[in-house]
Amino acid sequence: MNSTRVTVVDLGSAKTVCLVAEMSERGKVRVVGSGVEPSKGLRRGAVVDLDEATRSVREALKQAHDGGSGEGEHAFVGVGSPLVHGATARGYVPLYPKSRQITREDVLQVIKHSRQVSLPPDEEQIQAMPQTFSVDGQNGIQKPIGMSGGRLEVTTFLVTGQTSHIQNIERAVTQCGLKVEQMVLQSLASGLGVLSPEALDHGCAVIDLGAGTTDIAVFDKGALTASVSLPVGSQLVTSDLSKLLKTSPDEAERLKTEFGSVQLEGIPETETVPVLQLGQAHTRPLARRVLCEIIQSRVREIATMVRQQIEKSGTLGVLPGGVVLTGGGSLLPGIDRLFEETLNQGPVRIGRPKDAGFDFAGSDEPGMASAAGLVRFALQNFDDEFSPVGGTDDWKDRIRTFWSLLSGRA
Repeated sequence: MNSTRVTVVDLGSAKTVCLVAEMSERGKVRVVGSGVEPSKGLRRGAVVDLDEATRSVREALKQAHDGGSGEGEHAFVGVGSPLVHGATARGYVPLYPKSRQITREDVLQVIKHSRQVSLPPDEEQIQAMPQTFSVDGQNGIQKPIGMSGGRLEVTTFLVTGQTSHIQNIERAVTQCGLKVEQMVLQSLASGLGVLSPEALDHGCAVIDLGAGTTDIAVFDKGALTASVSLPVGSQLVTSDLSKLLKTSPDEAERLKTEFGSVQLEGIPETETVPVLQLGQAHTRPLARRVLCEIIQSRVREIATMVRQQIEKSGTLGVLPGGVVLTGGGSLLPGIDRLFEETLNQGPVRIGRPKDAGFDFAGSDEPGMASAAGLVRFALQNFDDEFSPVGGTDDWKDRIRTFWSLLSGRA
């Protein structure tokens, strides 16, 4: 697919976002349609009700197409949840005769070799992204085609997912008349949705605080080097508020949104908020400080889990680009300060699509980061798309990089 107009679908636990975008004559990304629909068929990024998930996609699609169906269009689809994993793998091929020029076919073959890894019977590969190449031991090469050498090596970031999870996401999309062009790791999309090319290149961690999951992506030298999805998100805060304050989930969400904060400084001891408990006809006052203490405790738990994952990646303390929080959960006041204290990684900032150069109705909302990143991935990396391995037309065999995002050629 090589088009200047794309459709993207981001299925989240709280909302489903559909964007229709195109590349202008001046090479700028322009969002021409958007739709946002509450998600009722997903939990922690996984489909739990196929009919509801399909309905959410269909309604968001209609909004994005101004009442049209978008039937027959190819879609880039975000995929996440703890059922999706990312890891690096290595591959190599000898070159004959030695010192000849490296061809596109050589690159395809070495990437194909890196994909020959053993997987559990219920998992499959859904995305392969070359990180860096090596020619005769010379490391750090991004584009080896045309160079000379006798041995070509590659480090590839492979994304795998539980087969049933991938199939359910695909069904929710195809039942709306769309065709899957590519599934894209949501943590990668979130990073592309808020980071500048400089941040991608210098080394940065992006933490997408969604409703049901927290997705972590680490970028270095223009490549995705680590990714993990935690099975907790901002709904954990809402759930705990509901249980501890004996309220409905909707009331707990209202309290969190209207009065919640992660920082306690500046909240008077005497300030109260109205709480409607279950079975009661009237609200009762609750110290706002108590509400915020509950929120702070739960968010700190999530931040601690994030720190542990970044430590496992070996990049804690060595991310010159710092840490970026995004996603709907990042809107809690003071959350950047809490993550900064917990991670001890340096400045933590809130990331929005406008930071990556987007300019559309939702570009100031962190919750649109993943959808915006899907657009960027779809429109700005065709120069680096390799043909399907083995001559098949299965989207799982396509290999895409995003080096063009760093080179300024997009």
